[in-house]
Amino acid sequence: MPALEARASHRATLRFCADVSRPYARLLIGGAVCMVLGVLVESVATPLVFADALERIIELTPHSRLWPTFGPIVLAYAGLLLVGTVCFRLAGWLEWEGCTKAFSNSVRVAFDRLLDLSYGWHVDHPSGEVSSTLSTFSWALMQSIDELTWGMLRIVVGVSAGIVVLLVVAWPVGLTVAVFTALFVWLVVIRSKPVTEASARFSAAHNEAEGVAFDVIRNISTVKAQSGEGLERATLSEKLWRSVAADLGARRAFTVTRTWMSSIINSMSWGALFIGVVLALHHDVSAATVYLILFYTSQIADSVIQSFQTVRSLSRALGRGAKLVALVDSEPEVVDASGARELEVSRGEIAFRAVSFSYIKEQPLIEGLDLVIAPGERVGVVGPSGGGKSTLTRLVLRFMDVTGGEIQIDGQAIHTVTQRSLRSRVSYVPQDPQMLHRSIAENIWLGQEGEPEMDRIVEVSRAAHVHEFVADLPDGYRTVVGERGLKLSGGQRQRVAIAQAMLKHAPILILDEATSALDSASEQLVQEALWSLMANCTSLVVAHRLATIARLDRIVVVEAGAITDSGTHQELLAHGGTYAQLWAHQSGGFID
Repeated sequence: MPALEARASHRATLRFCADVSRPYARLLIGGAVCMVLGVLVESVATPLVFADALERIIELTPHSRLWPTFGPIVLAYAGLLLVGTVCFRLAGWLEWEGCTKAFSNSVRVAFDRLLDLSYGWHVDHPSGEVSSTLSTFSWALMQSIDELTWGMLRIVVGVSAGIVVLLVVAWPVGLTVAVFTALFVWLVVIRSKPVTEASARFSAAHNEAEGVAFDVIRNISTVKAQSGEGLERATLSEKLWRSVAADLGARRAFTVTRTWMSSIINSMSWGALFIGVVLALHHDVSAATVYLILFYTSQIADSVIQSFQTVRSLSRALGRGAKLVALVDSEPEVVDASGARELEVSRGEIAFRAVSFSYIKEQPLIEGLDLVIAPGERVGVVGPSGGGKSTLTRLVLRFMDVTGGEIQIDGQAIHTVTQRSLRSRVSYVPQDPQMLHRSIAENIWLGQEGEPEMDRIVEVSRAAHVHEFVADLPDGYRTVVGERGLKLSGGQRQRVAIAQAMLKHAPILILDEATSALDSASEQLVQEALWSLMANCTSLVVAHRLATIARLDRIVVVEAGAITDSGTHQELLAHGGTYAQLWAHQSGGFID
């Protein structure tokens, strides 16, 4: 089963983040503006007030008084503290609200796309890794917005403001700092790729290990039954060691880059101090200006060093989100045609017209199959395993699209109608029904509008013999069935699925091994319910257990993707072909 190896570029990931955040742009932009104002107060206005205070201290005389000399400075500083605090707190609130809403929107958009992707896509991709990718991206989005605003934007504004002030008060120092800052940015640009790639390798290894752990826990009964705990521990340990090795590789790339950066920053700080001292010796700058030189040089040095960590965190966040963006950008294999209309079912005829299908291009499974099921007819499909019987049911539901020919319902090609309208008119009971982690009542009601109506649920539950075992449960119909319904037995899950189909009461019914998990007593009860369910439906029934389909109107034998025989149970026995052989080889109602 392939992993989610496709990854979007940083540009595509940022574009997706922008798309899901766009509805909340006012909040995010408002937060950014408040943050910029706070930085200007903190990085420009406050140091200038301190410099002014320093100048006044130097010029003090024995007759200087407190309020006339320092009153305006004290008031200005108090005002700046208030303004800065308000700006930063408001910025934090606005950004958090915008981030939270964007986070929610990203989950919704990704979930919508997951629902749009085909049945085949979900079969091919581990659900554990998909879930991990979705969870990882949601938090990566919030981290990305936070790093862009409180990281990069705050640093850019602070550094730019500091350089401008230095250029005004001591242009040689300002020019020196600007040159070294530009050199630092150049280094970040050329070193960001190896650091980003190393971080991406770590993220991929980490997600793979998480996916393995989730998959094992999700299928713990299978692992225990196969005594596979030791092997799975070894597999996870190997994945974790790969994750550790990838993280150490990322750390090496980071350390090399950080060494070069420290050299540039140390040179900048030394140069600024040296030039400032020379200017002071020549009386070209005052003590207050020297203070500003030291303050801004130190602030800019800290900020540009921090910028690389911010870039690294942003790259890691984008790397974690790249898988989901690639998923969202995936083209669904099964899509509604342009101008697709609603399916109208007045009679319920199903027609397979020269239908061909293959999972692998070089290995066709079904070739040129023709079959017409008349309105209200109950047709069984039987044949050896792997012959394409269950595939026919999935093709009718458009879980996959045919590779040749077409399937029609009442003369309407199903690829020309909407998938929603098609599936709303088909009741489907699969061989292994999968329940949602909800109550029995909610699972039976699945797909219906409004709140569950217990009288209707109990009515179909009695007909499907669900009520018999539900009555013995402490919480009755409120009993939560567990993940995929594993708290119920296989037969109980199938009876719940049959009740679900009865409640839906669609004009077309598809049963794919719908009684395979039932014991003989349960099967007898449920078959009566199925006959009642099939009374007013066009029915397509796939079964290995031939007793299930012996009473149907017609039975077709499918072998190697083609119909090799057709007729009633008695007619097929009289033909002496494959069906008769299968019947003869049955033991206890199963094909041997």
